[in-house]
Amino acid sequence: MKITIHAAPENTKTILDLAEEQGISVPCNCHGANVCGGRQYDFPCGLIPHSDITVSIPDKKRLTGIALAPASDKSIPPDTLLIDLGTTTVAMVFYHSTAKTVFHSITFENPQREYGADVISRIKYDVEFHNDYALKERIRSKISKVFGDFNSSQRNLSIQTCFIGGNTTMIHLLLGLPLNGMTGSPFTPHPYQDFSFSYNETDIYILPWLSAFIGGDITAGLLSLDFDQRTDTCLLADLGTNGELALLHNGTVLTASAAAGPAFEGGGLSCGCPAVTGAVSDFVWNPVMPRLKTIGNKLPTGICGSGAISILSELIKHGFLLSSGVLADTFPVNGLRISKTPSSGDILFTAADVRQMQLATAAIGAGIDTLCKQAHISVEQISRLYLAGGFGYHMDIEKAARTGLFSNIDTSQITSVGNSCLNGLAEISYRPDALSERVHHLQEQCLELVLADDEYFQKQFIQHMTYDSVSTR
Repeated sequence: MKITIHAAPENTKTILDLAEEQGISVPCNCHGANVCGGRQYDFPCGLIPHSDITVSIPDKKRLTGIALAPASDKSIPPDTLLIDLGTTTVAMVFYHSTAKTVFHSITFENPQREYGADVISRIKYDVEFHNDYALKERIRSKISKVFGDFNSSQRNLSIQTCFIGGNTTMIHLLLGLPLNGMTGSPFTPHPYQDFSFSYNETDIYILPWLSAFIGGDITAGLLSLDFDQRTDTCLLADLGTNGELALLHNGTVLTASAAAGPAFEGGGLSCGCPAVTGAVSDFVWNPVMPRLKTIGNKLPTGICGSGAISILSELIKHGFLLSSGVLADTFPVNGLRISKTPSSGDILFTAADVRQMQLATAAIGAGIDTLCKQAHISVEQISRLYLAGGFGYHMDIEKAARTGLFSNIDTSQITSVGNSCLNGLAEISYRPDALSERVHHLQEQCLELVLADDEYFQKQFIQHMTYDSVSTR
């Protein structure tokens, strides 16, 4: 397809960087170093244009999502602030609720990481030292500072409403609610109440959790996809350390959380990293010179979750990983070398990395199977799988399917929806008066399934650790 890359006369960025800023990812084997001599496309990958240029690239579905490709419109001042409060990062989007335009977006590290990188560590600290409210004050201060800094740089900024979505633990910490019930099974959150209030003339709405592991971020995502209104059979999957799953069938929303571990976010891997610039996001095995893609087309620095999925898929396809789920003797003892870092270090994918990815994909595949069994349907009856988050944005869907991640759902039925939390908050902002009724209806629809104690889940989990029925196309 043909695309137009916009560039100003004073531009100093390569055509690849400009395309990325427009929300179009153009794979390049040499990451803009122009090693290919311009043969990969009809333009040199190291080109620095100084005016608009129209080029041809392979036709590929372009994903949308308010947080993944926010096209800023500075002509319409925002009236709404949307906040996705994540365990690792926080995203703030200044948005106009009726014009539906993004004015500005900011992403920053959650300052609570000082007290632990995961929710378990933070729960433990907060329960032990609850009365000092350190985690509550840390996140509130950071949000206030980011908002204040942006507000001071603008003229006549008037934010009338603020919508916040986050996992159950993060919202507890934000509000200073006790987390004693979340320290162990049966994991009981604080009783839900209507968390809406006014602060400095801004109406603040905090999306409620549906269970201990299905938080307000998932609530927002479900509302953005109209799970409270539609009548078909569909599934939302938000894949991270906990793979949150929500299956709608016959008016009931079955929810579950599959403990996938940190591998989907690059954690726990020998050369793992988050989905940052330079992270390997796609990999094609070749015995002479493997081909890979990195985020931002920069020199590789590590392997993010989507890259690890791609590598696992290639191992299955090329016989490094047998149908039994065991590594073949041809797999290198020290791990498969994926690439070199800018400092000439090796980026490896080890046997331990393979195991981590097998466990993560098996947990999600088995979770999907178990929800379908509970709903008395086959996996094939799911008409649409919505894949949420940045993990799905960079992932090759066909390769992920080869690992069994989606069980037997046909890839033509899978749609990446970007940051479903922010998308949901944006949609809700248009009609905040309807929020309470929609949330109440969704809560009545939801039924939680605990996978840890489910015998069928355990059986399917073991099954998904093998690849007897996997295609090697």
